[in-house]
Amino acid sequence: EGIRFFSATYRLFKLPGLEPACEDYGQQVVYKGTIAHHPERFELDKHHAIPAGEPFAVCGNTFDMLRESRFAEHFEFFGDKSIHHGIFPGCGISIPYETDSAGAAGGCC
Repeated sequence: EGIRFFSATYRLFKLPGLEPACEDYGQQVVYKGTIAHHPERFELDKHHAIPAGEPFAVCGNTFDMLRESRFAEHFEFFGDKSIHHGIFPGCGISIPYETDSAGAAGGCC
């Protein structure tokens, strides 16, 4: 009793110049819906469920991660880092699982 188990999958990007926080430069991406098995929406992580065919505001780090990775061909990119609008509120500061929810009994294996 009192023991909780969490499992998380991380997508790691080794890119130079990533910022420590989610900085807002007014950049947007449009997902083309071309990733296999994800024609309607691409879920990069807990904070980024990007619908196909719609402009989606992203921080500078997410913009760079998508543009400089294997995902680049599946997106259109708009904007640059010439104007800084501050930090996206609450972006990427939490762990990938909710710690305040009740743990489920059982396991996957």
